[in-house]
Amino acid sequence: MSVRAKRLNFSSLSLDILAADDDEIDEETPLTGASDDDLYDGLPAYNILNLVAIGGHFISAGLMIVFIIMYGSLQLPYTETYLQWVSVDEGATCSEGSRKLNTSENGQFCIEPTTSPIDCVDGNCSGLDLGWLIISFHLLSFLFQGAAALTDVRDEGVFGYRYSDMIKDSKNPLRFLEYSISAAIMLVCIALLNGVTDINLLASIAVLTAACQLCGLVVEYVDDIRLQWLLHFTGWLQFGCAYGIIIHAYAKAATAVEDVRPPDFVYVIVLALFLLYSSFGIVQMTELFCKTKCCSRCCDCFSAKDPEMDRCTSVGCKRGCYRSWCPAVRKEKTCNPVYKEIVFVTLSLGAKLVLGWMIFSNVVIVSRT
Repeated sequence: MSVRAKRLNFSSLSLDILAADDDEIDEETPLTGASDDDLYDGLPAYNILNLVAIGGHFISAGLMIVFIIMYGSLQLPYTETYLQWVSVDEGATCSEGSRKLNTSENGQFCIEPTTSPIDCVDGNCSGLDLGWLIISFHLLSFLFQGAAALTDVRDEGVFGYRYSDMIKDSKNPLRFLEYSISAAIMLVCIALLNGVTDINLLASIAVLTAACQLCGLVVEYVDDIRLQWLLHFTGWLQFGCAYGIIIHAYAKAATAVEDVRPPDFVYVIVLALFLLYSSFGIVQMTELFCKTKCCSRCCDCFSAKDPEMDRCTSVGCKRGCYRSWCPAVRKEKTCNPVYKEIVFVTLSLGAKLVLGWMIFSNVVIVSRT
């Protein structure tokens, strides 16, 4: 069997391997990273998608700003719940949900939880502007994804960070740093629309969401698969607690008045928001499944059959410039980092824009009425 040297590269990674003639490829050859110049013509697919996502978020933020300037925004006042001590006469009955306390020096008190708006002056109370929160969500995505793309301009990157090199190593810290802020903003917006206005609950939702995203960041820098799963499920626990507050508030509002239920489309919106939001975590879960021995066989049907191409042949891709748009899920014994980045950027382009406009539609409806 004659042998010749071929030079392959995966994004910016390059390595030399020995490959047999086209008609004598060794099936035992391990999956190598990837693509020749004849497979990639120009920017990799994830770079192109990232640029489109940058433009999409910029345009969305611009359109929303124009709308707010023309029609105004929607401010939702936040509240705080605290215990109020009310001095009562002896023998008085306290209201439902409160308790009575009898003191020898100060008399009797009814201690009852009270919810009230914060910093109200002449009927105007402090609150959060839903419109500008959604705009900041899109602007953060625009700035962080734009900053990542700009690091590819210099071969050495910026402060040790170069987008293509980080993707090659299956890491992208800028992504999770952005998510820790933008995801917290988005969940706070969803909470406000579902009646969660207590400032302490809103702060808890924001912190839990940020911590969830930082768990995802640490997973990419840990090698022990057991620790990766622990961090991953810790993130889901935090996300579940944060979204559980929202679901509880929605369920309470939906059943507060007997025989009166919200329209069916409201249930669909709440479910759609949850599925869109959780789709980002499912990407990392899939990656961990492909790295776990007991589950890795589930990903075999999406693995590359041809080590030279690192492409999933089941999708029927043929040689050409569009080959870079259908990478295999598996690369060697782990998730193909190019595939993972394509999915993340696609979600940023699709799910984030849908989430943003679904929430902003509430601003549109209120402002126009």
